[in-house]
Amino acid sequence: MASTGDSEHKHDPRNRPEHIEGGGRPEGREEHATVRDLVAVYPWLPPVFGLILVALGAWAFAEITEQVYQHGPLLALDERLLERIATLRTPVLVGVFGVVTYAGDSLVVLPVAAITGILLVRPMRSWTPLLLLAATSVGAYLTVFLIKLLIARPRPIPAPNAATEDSFAFPSGHSAHSAAVYLMIAILLLRLLHSWWGRTTVLAATLLIVVITGISRLVLGVHSPSDVLAGWILGASLTVLLVSLWRLSSYLPPLMTYLVRHARR
Repeated sequence: MASTGDSEHKHDPRNRPEHIEGGGRPEGREEHATVRDLVAVYPWLPPVFGLILVALGAWAFAEITEQVYQHGPLLALDERLLERIATLRTPVLVGVFGVVTYAGDSLVVLPVAAITGILLVRPMRSWTPLLLLAATSVGAYLTVFLIKLLIARPRPIPAPNAATEDSFAFPSGHSAHSAAVYLMIAILLLRLLHSWWGRTTVLAATLLIVVITGISRLVLGVHSPSDVLAGWILGASLTVLLVSLWRLSSYLPPLMTYLVRHARR
């Protein structure tokens, strides 16, 4: 039988879990930090994470390029998917996507980038948007052009109801241009928009345009799936690279100042 002292000890409020050090939830418990709090303290984290994504994108693009250049197993998958798409292709569908595909044409993408960059100069009070969009559009165009010459992959064999093009296929320029430029436009707009609805709309519209543009190249029969996938990866990686370098560049002057002052002490 427990003694009276033991009973009082058990019922002593000071011995309850919430009063024991390290037990229970103390009053006025401090809230855990969020990702936003972490970014506020370390603003260089997002661009560093962006560079990590770029490295992963470069690796994925290199793997696809190797498969295409060395005629790896990926080409067999391309053929099966093209055969499946051919069964769904109709003159009406080709006509519709023949118009949609211009969203990734350089004759459309370059003017859109230039006009959007000019329009964003005033609200962002900087020429940076115009410079970023110019670098994105021109960089994507030149990169795709050079890689096409190096890989020299022929277009898919023309099929009934399909369109025809005589330039090299890998990677898809329409997919790369749309992914690069429209993603850059979205990133710049997100800096101006603060509502959840506005940001969601911009991201959804960007994703829709990029995906439909890539799909149009498959429906038209002028690219293989690996061409489109590589184009998406290349374009998105280029944009993320430019944005990450742009963000990191703003931290270079304070860093150099700190290093110089530290060296003079």
